[in-house]
Amino acid sequence: MYGNRDFSGYKRQSSLLDSVIMRLIIANAVMFIITQLPVGRQITAYLALTPRLVVTRGYIWQMLTYMFLHGSLIHMALNMFVIWMFGRTLEQVWGSSRFLRFYFACGLGGAVFSFLFAFNTPVIGASAASYGMLLAFAIMFPNQRLLLWFVVPVKARTLAIGLALLSLVMGIRGGGNIAHFAHLGGMAAALIMMRSEYQFRRFHDFIRRKLSKIPVKISFDGEKQDPPAGGQESDMDKINSILDKISEKGYENLSETERRILEQYSEQEKDSRDDSETLH
Repeated sequence: MYGNRDFSGYKRQSSLLDSVIMRLIIANAVMFIITQLPVGRQITAYLALTPRLVVTRGYIWQMLTYMFLHGSLIHMALNMFVIWMFGRTLEQVWGSSRFLRFYFACGLGGAVFSFLFAFNTPVIGASAASYGMLLAFAIMFPNQRLLLWFVVPVKARTLAIGLALLSLVMGIRGGGNIAHFAHLGGMAAALIMMRSEYQFRRFHDFIRRKLSKIPVKISFDGEKQDPPAGGQESDMDKINSILDKISEKGYENLSETERRILEQYSEQEKDSRDDSETLH
């Protein structure tokens, strides 16, 4: 579905704590410990998302802080496992900054749906973000096989569609203490972001292809540049092949040469994007 995949944010992590994923997991663990203290109930009431309080009292911070609260150790562990499982690949491909923006956007998507379907009900948990990451992973790696409950093999695309339908059905049925529509809100935000970035990349690539056909490129420092060398399509084939390998075997199975190619391409794309942004 998305043929040209963006590596402009790719950055190899130099240590475990450089990963946004690990920092998010640590932050959630710390908040869980704090909420188990005697004042935990008051903290939860103040930071959990209750849409009515956001509207009537201006507790706007709840639209983000609710993502760091969990009702039980199992609740937190499941969310952190999903975030680690899918988020680590997304962060490696996108880079930490883009991944973090995506993470919070999915959480805000869950908050928006909570306004529509749980106006008077407190909502907590990082499930909206985790569902959004699952959808993003499924869009990028639709045929990646995952082990459901560590036993049943299922494609990422099938799992994402199945969980979306399950959340929709359970949300309509109502009952229970699971914010199913918040899950759908996270997936909706992920879909909007993925599609908007895809459309931007298509436009960006279209302009680059047109400019590459010009015999002489004009630079802004007044110097003429040589026509671009051929082989761009071949380079993209290499990049897509490396990403497919990440999908099938994991980032850790890339060779040092493949990692270096990915990193070099990332730097080139980042420089190109930075140059274009300075013109606006």
